[in-house]
Amino acid sequence: MSSGTPIGSPPMGRRLLARAGVTVRLEPLVIGVMAAAYGLLFGVLLLARTPPFAGQDEAFHWQRVLQIADGHLLAETLGPNAWGGPIDRAGYLQMLYHIGRIQKHGPVDPVEAQALSDHLAAQPRSLEVVAFPSSASFAPLAYVPQAAGVAAARAAGLGPLGQMQAGRAGNFAVYALMVAAILRALPGARVAVLALALSPVALQSACSLSADPLNLTLPVLMLALVWRLRDRGAPIGWVTGTGLVALSAALGLLKLTMAPFAGAVLYLPAAVAGGSWRSRLGLSGLCLAVALGAAVLWNAAYPFVPGPYWGTGADPAAQVARLRADPLDGLRVLAATVRDWAVMWWRDGYGRYGGHPPPWHGYAPDRWVLPAFWVLLALSLCDGPRRRDPGFAAGCLIPAPGYALLLLVAFWVGYTPVGSATVDGVQGRYFLPMHALVLLGLAAAAGAWRPAAPRRSLRFALFAAALALSGAVLVEVLGVWRSLWPVEGCCAG
Repeated sequence: MSSGTPIGSPPMGRRLLARAGVTVRLEPLVIGVMAAAYGLLFGVLLLARTPPFAGQDEAFHWQRVLQIADGHLLAETLGPNAWGGPIDRAGYLQMLYHIGRIQKHGPVDPVEAQALSDHLAAQPRSLEVVAFPSSASFAPLAYVPQAAGVAAARAAGLGPLGQMQAGRAGNFAVYALMVAAILRALPGARVAVLALALSPVALQSACSLSADPLNLTLPVLMLALVWRLRDRGAPIGWVTGTGLVALSAALGLLKLTMAPFAGAVLYLPAAVAGGSWRSRLGLSGLCLAVALGAAVLWNAAYPFVPGPYWGTGADPAAQVARLRADPLDGLRVLAATVRDWAVMWWRDGYGRYGGHPPPWHGYAPDRWVLPAFWVLLALSLCDGPRRRDPGFAAGCLIPAPGYALLLLVAFWVGYTPVGSATVDGVQGRYFLPMHALVLLGLAAAAGAWRPAAPRRSLRFALFAAALALSGAVLVEVLGVWRSLWPVEGCCAG
């Protein structure tokens, strides 16, 4: 008798399968713990170490946040293509101080900045009428988390620097809640979407005053709910239908390119959307009409055109006339833009930090940025639902390039000078909703391929790799911020 296996012990194959089963059951828990620890660690570090107003367009977001924190949801018209209104003067002066220091291309002294904040907080409160149309023209929805944080900090007696940090914290808290809601709704692709939500630029935006967090999470929440309802297969009631209509209205009050995500309701089968094709078309038509109607009405009231404001030489009427006269030339411009900028958009949407001239803006090394693209794609293929859903997969993958096309056309018309060979002004972070579409579509197409244990082991390894690459980028970013905002301890203010 062999001496390697004790009498009465189960065969080695059965023991390995049992261990694999334990691994399969533990894998979601371990991923959840890793993600929570990672998000909390880098979230707190970014909140504490990111210099004031250093994020992308953060100074403009701050002015809109101040306006909403005072209860003024609607901006005032201050001239042609100009909106704004009275905002807190102390907060405005604090912002000007930091922008002035940043434009000198050197570090900002946290002690001096805090002293200014304390001085401004001690002055009688007053208002300053300011034009900030690039953010004042947006609906208030995406600024509510930041404004709530500012209002709470103001009630607690904090100065403008502390108010700004509270606004960032409010944004991060709501972003975390939205991601949790999305993960709860999704029948598949949870790990892939979680990796995207924790990617460097997405997390930096969440820890800033940006409107991007809700502009990313609300469309993905709509997709997640529709996929969940498809997977469940039961008819929806009036409460769920009303919720979908309300979410569609919220999509219409985000950036203009988010309203079409309400069309995802069309993916609900007739048996789910009321029992007939008429009820299905009625619900989806209502959702899309509410989203597009809200978007059109808001943008008709605030028809901001970025090109003239930024002095780019854009002429929307001339661009539209050019497109009508020679559609093929327009296609050539769009194709050349994608050819020349596709890789840079990924760098910009994953490895970028800051929103000002260098050294207040730059990119992490490509050795971290470029592999992350392939890791996320591979992760989605290992993260499918129990049942493949080719219909939902097509509903995500086919519109994904359409979203990119809509984005490019919007910037070609509203920002790019006439005669330019490529579209100008497009930043990588604008494509985050498209990345979510691709990840969801690939996961739905792949399904939960068997055997489960190797698939989940590979998924765990890819998720760990995604966190490692994202963490490496954020460590680089935090190192830059430490040199430019040398604050000691947790935070100033």
